[in-house]
Amino acid sequence: MDLRALRYFVHVAEARSFSKAALQLRVAQPALSRQVRKLETELGIDLIDRSGRQIGVTEAGLLLLSRAHSLIRQFGQTSDDVRAYGVNVAGAITLGVSPATCEVLGPHLVEECRTHFPNLNLNFVEGFSRFIFDKLINQELTLCLLHDPPRHRGIDIEPLIAEPMYLVGPWKKTGLVDRAHAKLSLRQIPLILPNRTHGLRMLIDRALAGRTIKVATEVDGYTLTKAMVAAGHGYTILPYSSIHKQIELRQFSAVPLRNPTLVWTLSMAFRADQRSARTVSAVREIIRAQVVKLVRSQTWRGDLLVQNR
Repeated sequence: MDLRALRYFVHVAEARSFSKAALQLRVAQPALSRQVRKLETELGIDLIDRSGRQIGVTEAGLLLLSRAHSLIRQFGQTSDDVRAYGVNVAGAITLGVSPATCEVLGPHLVEECRTHFPNLNLNFVEGFSRFIFDKLINQELTLCLLHDPPRHRGIDIEPLIAEPMYLVGPWKKTGLVDRAHAKLSLRQIPLILPNRTHGLRMLIDRALAGRTIKVATEVDGYTLTKAMVAAGHGYTILPYSSIHKQIELRQFSAVPLRNPTLVWTLSMAFRADQRSARTVSAVREIIRAQVVKLVRSQTWRGDLLVQNR
């Protein structure tokens, strides 16, 4: 399958217009039409429906369109990996990061990559663990940093740190700092938590084993959750790494959960077929080093599961 023809097809299918796609690609419309027809001939099936006043996409075309972006990205990643075997590590890495991790780790990764591998572009996709793990499986991402990922064929998972979870409330209003060693009853505290499909909520529900908690509000947005806690609308449960700045600024107070004790494991996940790629190996080394550094500085609190190699 010709990569140029595939790219041209994607533009036509998404624009639903040969003329608009030609403008986007800056190519002549007849040349664009020839490439799409060439692809259809090669596959032996129509991809574009030209029968109406406006063009459409056939069922076969929709199937190809759903997979085309992944194919194009995979080709680009392969090219980058091959080029990376030159003198310098070069190319692009797309890293999926959960919101609880991105704020504390992301800036350090960018700085280290720019310092040690200036020809390596590090791009980020932020999202909850299930979202970015699905993108990794679909080959839309190169690496993921996420909590408690499930085992999946063709995906390598490397645990980095076991993070204890903290009960988090607004500064000075909760009394949590003075009760750091007290057993806190979650049944009596209004909680702001994600819904039951979220990984953190499932961790909490499993640990409680049927015990009742008081969920005042369900929020699936990390930023909104912290804003509501800061405004005094309730408490939440998060790892220390995600709130260390707010604690330093005296916006939040927090205490490790004792009843029950909760531990969230942050892992690095990547496709097994990318294990030996130089770009992937380079970024993995930087991630390990930065996690170790942040834990030793107490910015990140938890038990290291990986040593800097």
